[in-house]
Amino acid sequence: MIVFAACENTIKYEYDKNDGKITVLGQLSTADTTHVIYLSMSYPDRTAPLPGAKVECFVNGERYLAEEVPVDQDDTYHSHFYTEYVFNAGFRPGDKVRIEASAGGQNAWTESIVPDPGAIIALDTTTVVKPIVEGSESYDQEYVELKVRLSDVKGSESYFTLDPEMSTVETLTSGRGEVTDVIVNGPSHVDFEIFHDLILEDGYSSGLGDLFEDLMPVNSMHCFSDRAFQDSEATVKMYVTSDHFRAGSGYNYWYYTRYFEIAAKVEVERTLHISLKTFDRDFYNYLRALNNFRCYGYDVEPIIEPTMLPNNVNGGMGMVSISAESRLDLKLPKETFIRGESDPIYT
Repeated sequence: MIVFAACENTIKYEYDKNDGKITVLGQLSTADTTHVIYLSMSYPDRTAPLPGAKVECFVNGERYLAEEVPVDQDDTYHSHFYTEYVFNAGFRPGDKVRIEASAGGQNAWTESIVPDPGAIIALDTTTVVKPIVEGSESYDQEYVELKVRLSDVKGSESYFTLDPEMSTVETLTSGRGEVTDVIVNGPSHVDFEIFHDLILEDGYSSGLGDLFEDLMPVNSMHCFSDRAFQDSEATVKMYVTSDHFRAGSGYNYWYYTRYFEIAAKVEVERTLHISLKTFDRDFYNYLRALNNFRCYGYDVEPIIEPTMLPNNVNGGMGMVSISAESRLDLKLPKETFIRGESDPIYT
């Protein structure tokens, strides 16, 4: 008989709680000329803001210096974890963009090539009613179906997100017909459903039966690749509740008619903006990792929580992405609210 004996040595892991690394985060876009970089110092047991750092952007070698943004006294929570730095620059497909950050003797950098953009080539809308089941309850919900026709980037693997936003312009008019105020809101994100759209789910489909409902994550980040329509076109469907499209419904109606204390007429003009953002595989993998954390019960703030996420920052940690953006705007019918009238007028 052979007997194997094993010794077990316990090694105590010790770390220096003051041993920090620069963390760099940023989601830059060709649609913007003002860009924000978020810097922090990440330690084994905490994350701290990083004021006084030097942040530079190089676009094809041309240098842009970022300025530190003063702390917003109304947002003290986030200022405990990171410092914002802002710079102005324009990006075009094919540009080489390098971000460098230095502080306390540390230097971190990341470099990317701005991708070619995909395109939104058509948009159709239809009002539909879908049955919704929540536990033991079921009801019918009215949606506006957004049928979006996409065109892929030819000759390369591409990765995307679709992001609908809504902006609103409210014009207040007095009883004498004088415009007394114009209020511009947004654009702000609009939540949407996808109902098992094969492209938008990008392999995350949970429609495989009860066994897989809790195992397969829902694609809450709405990131997807072009593998189902490479070098061609595809139509995807997003569903937005009808209330987003009607200012005169429910809570929205009260919101606008409250102006009747100071105005006799309120005109509401809304515009739906749909953006297709194209980016590289690094950022795609980052979004999928975030998606998995959120789906499995972790509401992750990546700059605060220690997480295993893809990293494209050298000499530090973090993720800086540059998206090529294509956008299509849909102007909705104007709604006019008149004091004393119970229903809005559509024009």
